[in-house]
Amino acid sequence: MRLDQMIAGMSRALAQEGIETARLDARLLACHGLGLSETDIILQFDRALQSDEIRLLDGLVERRLTREPIAHILGYREFWGLPFKVTADTLVPRPDSETLVAAVLDAVKSKQAPLSIVDIGTGTGCLLLSLLSELPNAFGVGSDISSAALSVARQNALDLGFSERCAFLRASYAEAFAGGMDILISNPPYLAADEMGDIEKDVADYDPTSALVSGETGLEAYEALFSAIAAWEVKPSIMAFEFGYRQADAVCAVAWKSGLTSAIGEDGHILKDLGGQNRILLLQSRQN
Repeated sequence: MRLDQMIAGMSRALAQEGIETARLDARLLACHGLGLSETDIILQFDRALQSDEIRLLDGLVERRLTREPIAHILGYREFWGLPFKVTADTLVPRPDSETLVAAVLDAVKSKQAPLSIVDIGTGTGCLLLSLLSELPNAFGVGSDISSAALSVARQNALDLGFSERCAFLRASYAEAFAGGMDILISNPPYLAADEMGDIEKDVADYDPTSALVSGETGLEAYEALFSAIAAWEVKPSIMAFEFGYRQADAVCAVAWKSGLTSAIGEDGHILKDLGGQNRILLLQSRQN
């Protein structure tokens, strides 16, 4: 069987199971399984595959047909143009989360400034490390309750060349910090417990539940986080939080109730993601 025929068959099998990214996934699996680049796939489209290569690709397709995320099969996910290692211990980075990175960069007055960043619930470290890639003199700290996730974040920092400009520690939300950072970012869990049955199998069965669910209402993480930050004597001048697309009003209400908005005296903005859905709460001190 030729390479292009194999990829076409892989794509059909995935599409028949309702996988919307079937064509892309088939090409990615072929590149991964055969150790080829996208250019190689094009140049070698008529190459005859060996029987062991066909078996290998069949096995990769079978994994994807169970709805195992493509990022788990490949072992990485691209985010902000950077490759991030992912495992079963981390949330797979989503393109919509790039909205948070863009929002912070737009809010920063000088990208050359020696800024300090804290990322609460860092997971793979994708948000923090993406910001460090754009802010050459910044330093960051990422926290997470999962030691396994922190190991992944540290490896990503090392692989991307940022390990000397960041540190990672185990902590629950804001408990390990007392303020004094310039920028705070967080993509906490925000699903309500009863919403797990409504999300894609790729997510529900493979992403860690602790990175998805935040109590019965989906707001417990924000309540803990905002209350802790409100108590800091020195608050970050820029704060950005991701939330579920239906949560804008509820998250803003939690920020107000916790005393965070009145305590810092900031201007708040709700920003939309790539799909036009409300996704990010950006808080900026008026002194910033």
